[in-house]
Amino acid sequence: MNDDSRRCFLIAFSIALILPLCCSSRLVVAEEPAAEEIVSATLKVASISFVPKKWNKEANAVRLEKEMRRAVEAGAELVITPEGMLEGYVVNEVIHEEDPERKKELTNRFQELAEPIDGKFIQRFQQLAIDLKIYLILGFLEADSVTEKTFNTAALFDPDGKLVGKYHKTHFHQGYEVNPPGYTAGSDYPVFSIHDPESKQELKVGMMICFDRQLPEPARQLTLNGADLIACPSYGSWGDWNTRLMQVRAYENQAYVVFSHPNQSLLIDRDGEIMQEGAEDSFAIMTIDLDKLKKTRRSVRNRRPETYREANTP
Repeated sequence: MNDDSRRCFLIAFSIALILPLCCSSRLVVAEEPAAEEIVSATLKVASISFVPKKWNKEANAVRLEKEMRRAVEAGAELVITPEGMLEGYVVNEVIHEEDPERKKELTNRFQELAEPIDGKFIQRFQQLAIDLKIYLILGFLEADSVTEKTFNTAALFDPDGKLVGKYHKTHFHQGYEVNPPGYTAGSDYPVFSIHDPESKQELKVGMMICFDRQLPEPARQLTLNGADLIACPSYGSWGDWNTRLMQVRAYENQAYVVFSHPNQSLLIDRDGEIMQEGAEDSFAIMTIDLDKLKKTRRSVRNRRPETYREANTP
């Protein structure tokens, strides 16, 4: 066998040895490990806007349930209502009535309209929170059976229908001497934790109501207490000036702000940018990226309270 024949034979022999290995079902090919699935931690927040009927809790409850279901169909996991949504915010009807007899009648009606925290309408919305598997912030006139006082309240319920906590409006635009007997302002700024249902990551929620927003201190105190999101159920004035004000409250505190009013919804991010806006007879919804909550709040971190002590002097 000459050299050329020998080379051809060796090449053919080598191919004959390798080919079965390449075709064998036993050949094991190393696979790259699957990439770890990253779960994005988000929470969808909705604000509902419609004008409630004065003095009519049943009609308002029916309408509110309808609007809540619409928001949940769009993905909402936390739903926020305007101020006094259950009874239609009627305190001004009492305050501004000049006829003594009519004023007395409205005062009695006002006190009867107030809903206990365990009242039938509250239980109705607790069950709705369970059915829809959502968090709910509900604005209503509360009757406190312990103190026998009435409060302008925003209550937070979880997807199990449990009361997470509540906030009482601390500042009244009309002052404090003209209100119906027993109608009382709150005195603290609690912050409550809710969780993304998938990642269980925490979002801390604080509340202020209507006129509270026109003063800088309530939003700042909620921020100092740890709030990532400030819900602001409202009923009174609104419009362009209010939009700018709410953007400032968000920016100066580096907190998400949700303004819920019968005629306007504003959902604002931590930099004061409007993420979503809604009008009367609608709802607006935004998605909060909970992972971004770790971002440092420079405006709060760099405060020097010792230089403005007088600002907290009565």
